[in-house]
Amino acid sequence: MATRAPALAELLQRADLWRGGRLAGAAVSVVASGHAALDAALPGGGWPCGELTELLCRDAGIGELSLLLPILTALDREAGPIALVAPPWRAHAPAWQSAGVPLDRLLVVEAAAADAAWACEHLLASGALAALLAWLPDSDARSLRRLQLAAHGRRSLAFVFRPHSAVGNASPAPLRLLLSTGEESLAVELIKRRGPPLARPLQLQVARPLAWNRQRPHQAGPATAGLPVAERRPSAPEARQLVRP
Repeated sequence: MATRAPALAELLQRADLWRGGRLAGAAVSVVASGHAALDAALPGGGWPCGELTELLCRDAGIGELSLLLPILTALDREAGPIALVAPPWRAHAPAWQSAGVPLDRLLVVEAAAADAAWACEHLLASGALAALLAWLPDSDARSLRRLQLAAHGRRSLAFVFRPHSAVGNASPAPLRLLLSTGEESLAVELIKRRGPPLARPLQLQVARPLAWNRQRPHQAGPATAGLPVAERRPSAPEARQLVRP
């Protein structure tokens, strides 16, 4: 006896299907980002677990790690460690601890090129991580696909930092964000999501060690590209950095 084909209305109720003109619901579990405007623009209302999220940065040190601090500090300790794979600068232990991330939760993996992607794949496949933060500037679509498959179905958050030059490259990541310095804020463009494109970039307030008007794209480099945890104010002491040269 032939089975009845599902009606279109039934198919559209599935969490893994979405209409291109409408923001998708959560096909996977999500965790609130800590930024209300961003959560409103993300499918399901938060960072996806068990999927790859790609963060494309126009410059280093513009607040890309500060964007993630609310979720990193809120992760359940029992969920596992937070892995930093191939960070471009040294992790600054006092800054992480001051930001609210216990040092015994950090796992720092120093690797280069293919070794870094290999480490990420095995870390995600283990299912033992609370979050993965990986700097993979040279990864291609094939290696990113392997990471997406390794992350699929896991409870881990998985973030991959790549340069702005990769914005036009094919990527299996369901969520891709382009980060740049905005007017007194971090400008966030959602260049790929399960839903319609945003009309304009989001302007998010994230912690910075230097006032926004002192940060210029051409200034980011080995001497100034540390990733901040707190905004600098005239009456406050110099803020420390999460990673620094």
